[in-house]
Amino acid sequence: MAAPQLDSLASREHQSPFYAETISRLFRKNSFTALQKVLSRLFPSDLARILDGYTEEEAAKIFFLIPSHRLAASTLKYMSPDLRSHLMQDYAPEKLVPILEELPPDDRADIIGHLDSALAKRFMGGLDEESMREVAELLQYESDTAGGLMTPEFFALSVDTTVGAAIDAVRSLPYFEMVFYLYVLDDKRRLVGVSSLRQLILNDPGKTLAEIMNPRTIKVLTNTPSSEVAEMVRRYRLLGVPVVDDMDVLVGVITVDDVISSMDQESTEDLIKMAGTPQPEVVHQSFAKNFSNRLPWLLLALVGALLTGAVIHFFTPLLESKLILAAFMPLVMNMTGNMATSTAAASAKALANKAMQAGAFTRLFLMEAGIGLLLGSLSGLLGGLATWQLLRDATLGQVVGLTIVINSMLGILLTLFFAKTSEKLRTRPEFFSGRISRPLLDLIGVAIYFSLAKMMLGG
Repeated sequence: MAAPQLDSLASREHQSPFYAETISRLFRKNSFTALQKVLSRLFPSDLARILDGYTEEEAAKIFFLIPSHRLAASTLKYMSPDLRSHLMQDYAPEKLVPILEELPPDDRADIIGHLDSALAKRFMGGLDEESMREVAELLQYESDTAGGLMTPEFFALSVDTTVGAAIDAVRSLPYFEMVFYLYVLDDKRRLVGVSSLRQLILNDPGKTLAEIMNPRTIKVLTNTPSSEVAEMVRRYRLLGVPVVDDMDVLVGVITVDDVISSMDQESTEDLIKMAGTPQPEVVHQSFAKNFSNRLPWLLLALVGALLTGAVIHFFTPLLESKLILAAFMPLVMNMTGNMATSTAAASAKALANKAMQAGAFTRLFLMEAGIGLLLGSLSGLLGGLATWQLLRDATLGQVVGLTIVINSMLGILLTLFFAKTSEKLRTRPEFFSGRISRPLLDLIGVAIYFSLAKMMLGG
């Protein structure tokens, strides 16, 4: 069954440029009726990608030509955050509310939650009472928790429902974002089991759900971090994860597509933040805004580089007498950075999984310190031997080797310190690892290198 699906995806990739060119031609000619017919044939994700190639005003005009509110809603979901923000801010809520009503509650809440409070209230006021209540309930949860990812729409029946009645209920279901599992509840709406739709079909219609359900349910609390939810989806190959409150009452379901979207968004935001741009809206943001976002961190890196240059200048007499020391500066600095990067990855994962508590952090510290000592010693030994073989200078080999060992350990210890500081200050770990730690490690690493050289080589 996989081949037709792959063929379909390949066909979409092949046809996408054709549709993009057709849309552009019809839009330029103001052939809006024909353009609407073309728009109706596209997948929402493909249409959103095509719209990202236009200016904000052009993309908005094409977007509002989409003939179906449901297609427009799905396109809005896949649209880039900056273009979506432009639509929400520059067009009347009355024009967008009917489209938002077609979205699942979690996507609707996510879009409204990214607006400023005044604009969010305007959109909330335009929703019907049920949609408003759903959005208000979802917005009480942090966006990076299970509560922030879940949808309150799910398929659940009581434990004493018969299989036949459950099948009839499936047939009469309204549109839900995901109906792969049937969740079984007791009389207090607590989650007691789960059944697949396949189990319903294969069992006797007279049996109850209590007889066919699997009582071992994998579930999460509303405050479970999204990273843990993603790990559970990956580990157990789930299509959906039920979300319960403190009383084990089922309050929502997280679908696998929401998990993937959350991971993609988080990865993109991390890359942007590490580049010194705290806002994800980069493409259509003003030049001045992008410039002001990046300038402080670039200035910080410049200050770090200047201080490193000052340290090198301080050791100018040593460099004049031992010019070969300059050739090994990239080696000792890169080894420090490599060790710090690998430790940052491990500590960031632990921090994301809320594992950086007292005992866990101690274990992480001991493990990373041990690994750093072994790898640093091995790297220092190999670097020192290579230096000795190349230059026939045993003392210089010892300087290089010792510097690698010391700087490797220093990089690991400082990275762990920054990771723990991130947890205390409730900031993301890349705030320190991407902006502060590297200039500091370069500065200290060069100072240690030349200090060792001065002590062991003289000058």
